[in-house]
Amino acid sequence: MSEKEFFYQRVLGAPGQERFFATEFTRGPWSNDHQHGGPPTALLARAVEREGARAGEMFVTRMTFELLRPIPISAPLEVVTEVLAEGRSVHRIAAALVSGDQQLAVGVAVRIRVQELAVPTFAHGDAALRPPDQCRAFEFPFFHHAVGYHTAMEVRLADGEFGTGNMAAWIRPRCDLIEGEETTPLQRIMICADAGHGVGTALDTSAWSFVNPDLSVHLHRLPTGGAGEWLGMHARTWSTPLGFGMCQTQLSDRHGPLGVGIQSQVISKLRDH
Repeated sequence: MSEKEFFYQRVLGAPGQERFFATEFTRGPWSNDHQHGGPPTALLARAVEREGARAGEMFVTRMTFELLRPIPISAPLEVVTEVLAEGRSVHRIAAALVSGDQQLAVGVAVRIRVQELAVPTFAHGDAALRPPDQCRAFEFPFFHHAVGYHTAMEVRLADGEFGTGNMAAWIRPRCDLIEGEETTPLQRIMICADAGHGVGTALDTSAWSFVNPDLSVHLHRLPTGGAGEWLGMHARTWSTPLGFGMCQTQLSDRHGPLGVGIQSQVISKLRDH
């Protein structure tokens, strides 16, 4: 890691205006110039948290992101939010990532009121992942740059085998989302969640690309533990001969499941194959 151990630097402009400048740690696998989906979706989650802070105790149960176009590393970014609906029990908040007059990504969050109720809870027999300290270190093999998202993340292989479309790993960021700002549990989940279809890769990454145009994360609780806590990801991928696919990722912490991530995939043959 370099001295800049964060994904974005935050710069204040006019009153109420924030601009975000990406570091190389946001770089994705498919282009030297564009970002991985994790850090930008975490920026949108941060905006939702701040917009919703005044509404009292509510829990983000879902965030759905549309990744509209590649997000450049070099361009300054801004986030715009809008409250779509504020009911007694459910709020919906939209956030958009923009650069200049271009909209790069949008997210919609569903927030549900928190209320103590004597509701029965159920265990579904989900197999627990081996603890991170019992798992070997793993590096994503399809990044071709010295510095990028892959160097900003620590990954340990928990189960399965890379390339089979069914693998489990523990993952956590080595750096904060914003320089000088503590990363929240929700933001950490979003930094990691977009890596699901990388964990669950089902294709030869030297011959195929699999870009996800969206990400939807459903949560029933947040991870416990501090900022350095691991997120468990058990990812399964399905590919079709029609040029698209899907990845479903079970999200968990050391205490068990906490949600699920879903991604569509645009599958393409690499040019030199």
